[in-house]
Amino acid sequence: MSLEPELLQHKTMELLTHLVEEIGPRPAGSAAEKHTLDWLEEQFRQSALDTRQFPVRYQPEPAFFPYYSVAAAGFALVGLTLSTSGWVTLLLPLLILLLPECMLFLQEKLLPYKDGSANLLVTPKNTSYQNLDVIFCAHVDSARAVPDGPALWKKWRDKSIYTMMRVANILIIPGLFQFMGIDITGLFLTLGQSLAWGMAGLLLIQDIWEAASSRGRFSPGANDNGSGTALLAASALALAGDTPKNLQIGFLFTGAEETGLHGARQFASFMVENQMHAAVISVDMIGAGSGMRITTQCGTLRPIKTDPKLNESIKRADPLAVFHAVPRRWGDFVPFARAGFSTAHQENTGSPLSWATYHTPNDTLSVIDPDQMKHMAEVITQLIWILEKDKSNPVE
Repeated sequence: MSLEPELLQHKTMELLTHLVEEIGPRPAGSAAEKHTLDWLEEQFRQSALDTRQFPVRYQPEPAFFPYYSVAAAGFALVGLTLSTSGWVTLLLPLLILLLPECMLFLQEKLLPYKDGSANLLVTPKNTSYQNLDVIFCAHVDSARAVPDGPALWKKWRDKSIYTMMRVANILIIPGLFQFMGIDITGLFLTLGQSLAWGMAGLLLIQDIWEAASSRGRFSPGANDNGSGTALLAASALALAGDTPKNLQIGFLFTGAEETGLHGARQFASFMVENQMHAAVISVDMIGAGSGMRITTQCGTLRPIKTDPKLNESIKRADPLAVFHAVPRRWGDFVPFARAGFSTAHQENTGSPLSWATYHTPNDTLSVIDPDQMKHMAEVITQLIWILEKDKSNPVE
């Protein structure tokens, strides 16, 4: 097999079908996640590639993690204090803005670790890790499945962060009036308090509903991230018989991404300890949408930025790709960027169907657009050629 886009797409869809329909949901630390890594490793060994699995300690998601409940508490506090301490409303948008980052920080600090997950590194035969130029990375695990409820519920959930921020900004108006000494008693105060308490109740119900309905259920993870896993696995197999002469490429399949980027975090530490210098390109959720996005940064309090030079190389591989900042989501590239490595992150724009089924039981093969998978096969083929060309002919 050579690195031809059509052949690459065909192999990608073959592997993706097996991942989703034969293996199914792959929660971190599960037998299914281990089976996925073992199955992939067997494919690579049959193609005479070197493989190594690394054990990963991870933090299992608790049955109830109060993500929306923290925001609910903020709205409840506003409801309690609006008549006497309007300045509290000024803090509410900040709480919502920082909520994803703060909850990830608390998760890292408070939840217990356990053994059971793993990473899989694939390299050309007899390649030293220190000589790798680039590592393509995809996570194999799939997320806990949030309930796939009525259409109205889906619309609310998709817009919940946006709605929280809009309501918080509206509540600043009566809060500022009170803070300035203006009397807001009467209808104005009643409406503000009702809005705050209403949001608090909705968010609390959302947390309880999602925790109860998702217990023991996990997404099949076709788009997130069977698509990235299958494309990189197919690429590794294709390159086994057609290795670039001047570019040493590794492929990393991480575990426990959905529970806190644990596989990537621990492999980033391994790279530092072993004086590796490879760039890392994360590939995630590439199976649907109208085009590709190149992540430039993520986070709000401490933004993590990707490498502009590497991003430009990806842009050359797909001139129609768009640069995109992500304030409230993370990916496997983050630990590598924090550790000082050159990083990039590729994902597709997504379709209405793929976003509606994100982290739900319906992230199945029906979400995947074969044309987009072919496009991504073309992009990765072109990108590898560009990276090899740039290494052979560096620009001064």
